[in-house]
Amino acid sequence: MHLVERSRIVPTSSGEQGWRDLLLDRDNKYVGEPPTGIVRVIANFIHISDTHICDAQSPARVEFLDRYADPHNPFAKVINSLVGTYRAHEMFTTQVLESMIQRINRIRKAPITLEAIDAVIATGDLTDNAQSNELDWFMRIMTGEKIRPDSGARDKWEGFGGSIYSEHFWNPEGTPKGEKEDLPRSNYGFPIVPELTHAVRAPFFASGLEKDWLAVHGNHDALLQGTVVPDEELRRIAIGDKKFTDLPESEVIKTLQAISESGPASYPDNSLAKSVQVTPDGHRDFLGKNMFAHAMSAHGNGHGFNQELVEKGTRYWTRRVGTAIVISIDTVNPYGGWQGSLDLAQFEWLKETISQNRDSYVIIASHHPLQDLVNGYSPNGLKRILKEDLLVELSRFSNVILWLAGHTHRNRITYFGPDECRGFWQIETSSLIDWPQQGRIVEVFEDKDGEMCIGTTMFDHAGSIGLDPSHIKLDDVHNLAGLSRLIAVNDWQRRGGPFAIEKNEGQAEDRNVFLRLPARLAQTQRAVSA
Repeated sequence: MHLVERSRIVPTSSGEQGWRDLLLDRDNKYVGEPPTGIVRVIANFIHISDTHICDAQSPARVEFLDRYADPHNPFAKVINSLVGTYRAHEMFTTQVLESMIQRINRIRKAPITLEAIDAVIATGDLTDNAQSNELDWFMRIMTGEKIRPDSGARDKWEGFGGSIYSEHFWNPEGTPKGEKEDLPRSNYGFPIVPELTHAVRAPFFASGLEKDWLAVHGNHDALLQGTVVPDEELRRIAIGDKKFTDLPESEVIKTLQAISESGPASYPDNSLAKSVQVTPDGHRDFLGKNMFAHAMSAHGNGHGFNQELVEKGTRYWTRRVGTAIVISIDTVNPYGGWQGSLDLAQFEWLKETISQNRDSYVIIASHHPLQDLVNGYSPNGLKRILKEDLLVELSRFSNVILWLAGHTHRNRITYFGPDECRGFWQIETSSLIDWPQQGRIVEVFEDKDGEMCIGTTMFDHAGSIGLDPSHIKLDDVHNLAGLSRLIAVNDWQRRGGPFAIEKNEGQAEDRNVFLRLPARLAQTQRAVSA
């Protein structure tokens, strides 16, 4: 076993206007009881989540709602929440994923078992706005093709921070003549980065992930900004030539109060909205029901999907990884709202699949974690399965040992179940869009004491550290990914308080840790034979 102290990227103390830089520091050692020795490796995999590949110029986006959660905005206390329709660093998502892929390609062996990685599992929200061009960019990066992460006009950035100037958003190339300096720079110390909006749109050749990888469906892969069901009107907006830039405050508050984590959720009434002309682009069309599965099945080994699933419109699957069975469930509520649930047919399939694999350890992969399966909305009255029913059912199977999830954009590990012989560890891994932009190595094995051990190890993408934002190499993908990470840790809406960005990192016990379980497979086999 090879246990070493690990490096960790950490923010410095706050400087002028609260700005923080990043530096490399020692990470804590593993938390928990180390294994006595490794007898049998069950599966080694890498977990990434919430890549949120984002067409940040899309006319369908409603960035103008987000500023009402800014700490200087008088409505922030009324809203008392994050809105999440704009991030200053959302223009870098393709470069961040490419930097992470290059980092993963350098991981030859798992650090504890010293054996090969069986697969990479991406647990949903691969796209941000459920647009076809975003999924195309994701697939090009994963499969290693040339990518041009741009839409609309080819000669300019037609979004906030570019041709659309507003003091409420970060404008990285400075203040146009006659305009007020933007608040991210004047209030929060954000930098000027000349030519940045050209650099993030520039084409590059992606490396391609060298390891087998599997894809899970998330709410941002089906719903506009993860919440609203796309319809024909929204489709016309997305591919059209008009981008909405503001609403009267009364309409904004009405819209924000109507947004719900459980559907239905509605798009703002744009009849009173201000707008600007932009270049129309048909590639911004929303993903149809079968397009997610089709994109996966058409490349390589299908990444969990096959033609049968495409034809059925099914976005859940099962696959053997190592000697474990991975079951991916589709927790997206297709009727709206950002929280999740399962339909009854999938629930029955899940129970049957676990039952048919009692002689194997089972790992569940989903976008939403168990505690966020609370969205029971269904306009047709059909029952949707929520967390309570699911936990009761899963606790019947002692071979279910692990649940992988994303969605929350944070590192967190929780045990669910009535006792140590019935239940599972749930591992949530942080996103690649928000700080800390990390992945996680997960190793499942049996030790000499006859117990199950799950070891998890966090790692960072290859983005540069210690950057001077005003003097970065704009043609270097790792410089751009590093700038994204630096901007993300300085998110002005998350500097302390209940939404502090540090909460995404998790505690020590949520990061590099050993988790224990009894060796349940032998118990299961005895129960079946009896």
